[in-house]
Amino acid sequence: MAGRLRRETADAHHRLETRLDLLCRPVDRQRFVHVLHRFLGFHTVWECAVRRHAGLRAFTDARTRLPHLRRDLVALGCDPAELDQLPLCLAAGELAACEASALGSIYVMEGSTLGGQLIGRALTEVDWLPDGGLAYFNPYGRETGAMWRAFHAFADARLPAQAHGAAVAGARRTFEVLEAWVP
Repeated sequence: MAGRLRRETADAHHRLETRLDLLCRPVDRQRFVHVLHRFLGFHTVWECAVRRHAGLRAFTDARTRLPHLRRDLVALGCDPAELDQLPLCLAAGELAACEASALGSIYVMEGSTLGGQLIGRALTEVDWLPDGGLAYFNPYGRETGAMWRAFHAFADARLPAQAHGAAVAGARRTFEVLEAWVP
């Protein structure tokens, strides 16, 4: 299934990556604060929607990125009380309409941890980086590869062949929602 997801979402992945342009020089602090604000609005809705699927709850609870986003934003000087007032990405809730679609969406978010390692390395040279870096982009640290493989094993075990199309559609829609929401 992983190969199919990668192939059938490559164009959408490329568009989002190009639009976000998080590796451009110079690396701008305000740009990253904005992106993290938007990701917080996305994850707040999305994680709640995915949790509605009992079969996904324990898996995704262990991988929540909301605490990382909040920590990063506070470390970058944001007022914690203001974080609760940020706009929410309501379209993110639609990404978990069914379990297969939710698994496709999780594929996108888990895959972002791979690219997040590149972003984390690029940020090590900036003077505005908080102590410990930006955890959102690299939440698993050295375990990223193992976490990625564990996701694939989990998805393969939960996703029957007849639901692969719904997973691809969920992944593609996730890229589209993020492309519209984050920039």
